[in-house]
Amino acid sequence: MPVPSGAGGCDFAVDPTLRANEAELFWLPDWRASAVILSASPTETSTLIFAPSDWPGVRIRRIAPDGEHLILGVGHEEHQLWLPDPPIKGRPLAAIIPFDKATPYRAAATIRFLRHLRGRPPLRAPLVNRRVVDMLRALDGHLSGASYRDIGECLFGPARIDAEPWKSSSVRDATIRLVRGGVALMRGGYRKFLRK
Repeated sequence: MPVPSGAGGCDFAVDPTLRANEAELFWLPDWRASAVILSASPTETSTLIFAPSDWPGVRIRRIAPDGEHLILGVGHEEHQLWLPDPPIKGRPLAAIIPFDKATPYRAAATIRFLRHLRGRPPLRAPLVNRRVVDMLRALDGHLSGASYRDIGECLFGPARIDAEPWKSSSVRDATIRLVRGGVALMRGGYRKFLRK
């Protein structure tokens, strides 16, 4: 639910007092290729049943004019779901994967979501893609004013941060490199992805 701003009559989608790594943010499914779109299944053979209260790792559920939105998972393994026309509880579900530029990404996101529901470990993304995602997450934290330690904790988890002294930690060095890489992408390095 939007948070009243208290000035100018505008609402914020997310509480602006929260740090970037604390806010639960729903991206528009049209713009987030990893959003999984679900609907009532046209057949009764689906093994996925609409029962979000039974799904592991549900962090937030929102009802909006365009349907129901959910975020599941922990850390890197986040799953954004959108049900434009939410069915009744217990109804079989089907994934909707539009044929567009995002089709391969939506298909992969759907498989990751199913693995999450079945308690299976996530498939690892190729190292290059994972590193770019980590650089962008580190950049987001850096731009919001988070410390390197906070960014490292968000990226690598508290256990890794606490495992060795922060000042001489390899995780600290990796975090700083990811922030620098994210800043470089922001300052034009992203153009290398546009080359054929």
